[in-house]
Amino acid sequence: MLRSLATILSVALLAGGAWAKGASAPIIIFVPGGAVPPAGNMCIAEGVTSGQETSASDGTRVLAKGIHGIDTKRCPNPAFPVIATATKLATQEVRSAPSSQCVPYGLGVGDEVPIDNYGVAKILALTSSTTKCHAGAEATVISAEAHHAASAAASPETASKSASREPTDAEIQKEYDRLVASAAPVKEYLVRHILVRTKEEATAAIDWSTASFFDPEFSKAMVRLDPEGLAPQPAKTPFGWHVIEVMQSKMGKDSFPPLASVKQRIAARLKSAQASELRVPAKAVCRQMVTPDASAAVSGGIKGTVVAEMRVENGKVAEVVSLTGPSALHVVVKEALLKYGCDRLDRPVLATQSFEF
Repeated sequence: MLRSLATILSVALLAGGAWAKGASAPIIIFVPGGAVPPAGNMCIAEGVTSGQETSASDGTRVLAKGIHGIDTKRCPNPAFPVIATATKLATQEVRSAPSSQCVPYGLGVGDEVPIDNYGVAKILALTSSTTKCHAGAEATVISAEAHHAASAAASPETASKSASREPTDAEIQKEYDRLVASAAPVKEYLVRHILVRTKEEATAAIDWSTASFFDPEFSKAMVRLDPEGLAPQPAKTPFGWHVIEVMQSKMGKDSFPPLASVKQRIAARLKSAQASELRVPAKAVCRQMVTPDASAAVSGGIKGTVVAEMRVENGKVAEVVSLTGPSALHVVVKEALLKYGCDRLDRPVLATQSFEF
């Protein structure tokens, strides 16, 4: 490399001398540029995927955005051999408290999403009017890592209570009605078929036959019905060969299973959803909060802390799930909670709030 540079410089000096002596034309030298550096700005460990939080070789916590493969020249540390495009994360203190961030459209409460310079976030609430996000939705989020840690530290008693609550018949009916209403009309078929072991048997079943070929009573019934829609060729499935006849078809929802046949599945689904519902501070989803009337507590000399867990749905506290602390204060706390004004979220969430008396 040094020798080639020396050659270029010597030629350039000769060219300059010739130009100075009045040569008719200068000597033009093309010096080739360096190779385009490969993409990536951080060295990370193998196995990390795009959209995942990780540590870079210098100890910085980053969000991986693009994985470009192993590059031992730029990443000589064998523990961090992969070159990647990544953004540095905000401090853990910042990410451990709810904050407003821009997220892609189409996400809902409880979803996790990678955000540049923030990391993987858990969506606590969606803001109805976007004021600062031009290419997405505004949301209240918290670090997914912090949320998982908080969930793991949650009281086993509270978690067990939430998991064991059986959905009511009204809740099951409501969910069933929602499923029926949201089901798009589909084409339904009234169909019958003959299933045999071989194609030869199926082909024989399709062959035309005169009425005299069958039992007299069968022939009489066949002539009276005279159906249409018999498939001209048999169809092969893992079960064998089918002779298929479509008798009628229509658009509708008549095929949606009745409630009795799916009630247990809906109940199990609701119970599982309740057990895994997102728990957030009430202030993250309820902007209009009412202070409980503390006069009874003051006059009665009652002191203590009441911790409330509530289900927020359709812009209000739909249900007070549990209350701890002095039972004499539960009534005034519940009355205050039911007056809260909350965000209209796309799904119910569990919110918690503590009151000091």
